[in-house]
Amino acid sequence: MAEEIKEKPARKKFQMPNTYVILFAVIAFIALLTWFVPGGAYELSEGGDAIAGTYHVVESNPQGLWDIFMAPITGMLGGGTVSGAISISLTIMLFGSLLEMMDRTCALKTAIKRITIANQNNMHALIAILVILMAFFGTLEGAYEEGIVYFLMFVPVILALGLDTVTAIMIVVLGTQIGCLSSIINPFSTGIASGIAGISPGEGMIPRIAMFVIFTGLVILLICRYADKIKAHPEKSVQFFRREQDLKEFPAADDEDLTLTGRQKGALALFVLTFVFMIVGLTPWTSLNPEWTFFEDFVAWVAATPGLRNVLGTDITAFGNWYFPELSMITLIMVILIGVVMHYDADTIIDTILKGASGLVSTAFVVPLARGIQVVMDNGQITPSILNMCENALASLPPFAFVVVALVCYFLIACLIPSSTGLAAATMGIMGTLSTFAGVDVYIMVIIYLMALGLAKMITPCSIVVMTCTAAAHMSYGDWVKKIAPIVAVLFAACCAFLCVLVML
Repeated sequence: MAEEIKEKPARKKFQMPNTYVILFAVIAFIALLTWFVPGGAYELSEGGDAIAGTYHVVESNPQGLWDIFMAPITGMLGGGTVSGAISISLTIMLFGSLLEMMDRTCALKTAIKRITIANQNNMHALIAILVILMAFFGTLEGAYEEGIVYFLMFVPVILALGLDTVTAIMIVVLGTQIGCLSSIINPFSTGIASGIAGISPGEGMIPRIAMFVIFTGLVILLICRYADKIKAHPEKSVQFFRREQDLKEFPAADDEDLTLTGRQKGALALFVLTFVFMIVGLTPWTSLNPEWTFFEDFVAWVAATPGLRNVLGTDITAFGNWYFPELSMITLIMVILIGVVMHYDADTIIDTILKGASGLVSTAFVVPLARGIQVVMDNGQITPSILNMCENALASLPPFAFVVVALVCYFLIACLIPSSTGLAAATMGIMGTLSTFAGVDVYIMVIIYLMALGLAKMITPCSIVVMTCTAAAHMSYGDWVKKIAPIVAVLFAACCAFLCVLVML
């Protein structure tokens, strides 16, 4: 009787823990460090900033289980040296309400499809337009998880042009993440990181605008080169073996009604106007030019005018001084106005606000949880000690070397934690101070964080947009890495060059 061959039990594939597990583990690890790392302190300037070279040892304060579980609560409400994250979390949830309202109107999706079909006969123009659209969504609201929706919109037209599914993935992944890499006003990354670093999100806006133009142009060039190669030699595509299956799975629709109603056009206009308000409100006008006081003057005029003062109020925040509370307010107003324009009743508008906000509760909760790391470090009095260690290791580097090493470190961390909120809250407090010690402006450290996050989410297996789009295209992750690694290397080198230029300015 032949012996039965026993099948070996299949090995479980390693799954990266989610952001919450990672951050809570970091809180516990930091609490453990407080038992071994000596306490320390720096002398502070009048502005409350640590003065380099003034570190001295103080009595430590080891953190226990109570402190570990209280850390996220304190991170949300604020306490001691840590400001509460509740204003940031509220902005994130209301942004979810705005996106949910736009999804309900179908105006944004219809507009994108119209643009795609209108330019389907000009390959390079179509690629450029779609990349710019994706980059705008990335730089304004951190488009990421919804990338699979855009892929499914674009791929039928891309295939009809004689290209492959890889081109569509590149447009979505590189487009959205090059926008995230140069986030001009994205509240989920630039806003949070700047807030933790203690600067206005408007600081560094001009360099970020320059980044957006330069890097978006570079990505368009790289994708067009790839598209030209596939157009001339389709067999060179790693997905050529399933070309026929792709055409059947993603057929181009010719009879779809893509007419935008007057109400949808109004909703789109309000959606765009939301970001205009944010950009104007967060831009530090008087910092750019001390003579640009027109917004402050206007607010003062309103406060001194009896009629307007009674209607509008006397506590208006002038453009240029906006922060998360004002972002929350304008987002909520626009959500309501879009609902009114679409003739939704009050119950529908409220339901949409709550549904959209609930969809981003998980993201909003990341902020206080991540800020809990800072709570434990500060309460354990080891933040200055860790800063001193990093100061000795990095701050001695010249600024050119510092920014490059910081980018490499941030990229490695971002590959494991590709969460803009989690990464910023877990690291920016320390890295922002380190940049000061190294003689590098804090806004440059925020840019380094953005660059690393954008680059990492183009290639890491923890990236939702990468894994969902490659799965939809039936492309193996290994093949994606082979195609994207050279492009990421080019973009990484370009980032290093851009940082060196910023340091010289």
